[in-house]
Amino acid sequence: MISMGELATHLLEALARTDMFSTIIVASRDIHKAQKRVNNALLGAGIEGHFPHILAEALDVHDKNFAATLKAINPDYIFSAPSLLPWWRLTPSDIAMPFAGYTALHLSLMQKFRHQIAQADVGAFWIGASFPDVINAMLNRSGYGPDCGIGNVQEPIAKIQMGVSRALGVRPVEVKVKLVAQHAFEYFVLNDQPAQLLPPYLLKATVGEGDKDVTEVAERVLREPFPFPYDLHFNRVTASSALMALRALTGETEQELHLPGIGAYVGGYPARASQAGVSIALPHEWSLPQAIAVNEASLTWDGIASIAEDGTIMFTEETQKALFQLLGKSIESLSPESADNQAADLLEALA
Repeated sequence: MISMGELATHLLEALARTDMFSTIIVASRDIHKAQKRVNNALLGAGIEGHFPHILAEALDVHDKNFAATLKAINPDYIFSAPSLLPWWRLTPSDIAMPFAGYTALHLSLMQKFRHQIAQADVGAFWIGASFPDVINAMLNRSGYGPDCGIGNVQEPIAKIQMGVSRALGVRPVEVKVKLVAQHAFEYFVLNDQPAQLLPPYLLKATVGEGDKDVTEVAERVLREPFPFPYDLHFNRVTASSALMALRALTGETEQELHLPGIGAYVGGYPARASQAGVSIALPHEWSLPQAIAVNEASLTWDGIASIAEDGTIMFTEETQKALFQLLGKSIESLSPESADNQAADLLEALA
């Protein structure tokens, strides 16, 4: 686990209470911070009767020894969710900045990780959790990148299952959901207001062994108010999504779930995962080009007009206007090459 922010810390606490891994390495440029997070997880897990093997390791992505240290650790799985500034500290009150305007704060660090991880050449499965619907595609289209992300598309699924369960009098686990959706989608359906207009998506819901179609019920449930805390507590939900993904990825048999940021694909998809890897698993009535088009059409709801084949994103006019207000300069796009300079400008403006 590299970069111990709020999300990684919640995931560590959850993993410490499982026997999923023989060893967990908590890596941070601040070894004292890493050790404190390790001890907190060890103590809490121990109280509950779990005694995992968790170690702290000094690992700075800017250090020339990063790749050699990572190679010596030789992990099977890597989890990273770095950002130069937490998302809950971003938006100036007088500027309506779309989420995409801060993408450089994630991309700048993630591309540094990609260079170091690629150099280490450990063959680990890499979960990139920093705005994975977009960042993972940008990295994979411009070189080496994460295998998949976590969260986002997975997070509204339980709402649908619970709502259909109440409506039809069935158990939530009997409700099977398939969803294609991009990052912006969940902010509209996990909300205290009824969802009227939603970003583009595909939804299918069935119940029981006969797979009775209940999509119409699921559509109504999707739009019901669902007050939700978009604060630090949100990280616990995303950590649950990560835990579900890791259970699948460490299993011998394939499990069905939803994942964002699979390779170079934008947005999130129904998937199958196991030790052998990840594959997109769409219902037979949806084609992959159709699903891709839906997620790419949703990008404007995050403030992105398009993502090119080389990983460059073009901002919408709304994002460009907000960036000009914040930075005092015209910015139309973001690429891995421009990420560091754009991130430095954002940090200076937001400091």
